[in-house]
Amino acid sequence: MLKIYDYLEAVMEEQNNRQWYFENRLNLFASEIMETLEIEDSDEIALAINRAFRACGSLNIPFNRNFKKVYRFDGIQLMMDWKISPLACYLIIINCNPDNEQVAKAQLYFAMNQAH
Repeated sequence: MLKIYDYLEAVMEEQNNRQWYFENRLNLFASEIMETLEIEDSDEIALAINRAFRACGSLNIPFNRNFKKVYRFDGIQLMMDWKISPLACYLIIINCNPDNEQVAKAQLYFAMNQAH
């Protein structure tokens, strides 16, 4: 079995034992992830967030503990954003379009760090 699947099994076991997802802090903004990964299309990030929601649903991880809709003022207009946990950030990045070089690098980074 691939090591990433072993990692996921360990995460799920830990979830059942300690409910690790309740410890996550909502300390990141989805818009900052978009900027860092040079994602200009808001539909692309929305698709990745929706996929991350579905992943949480499939794993019985409450998305409200990892995602919170917020509104921010950028000096010109009010915009909708998401406060996200580190887990949500990971789920979003792995669900983004790998045709974007920055996204592909981030996905590879996560894969390489989990493969050991």
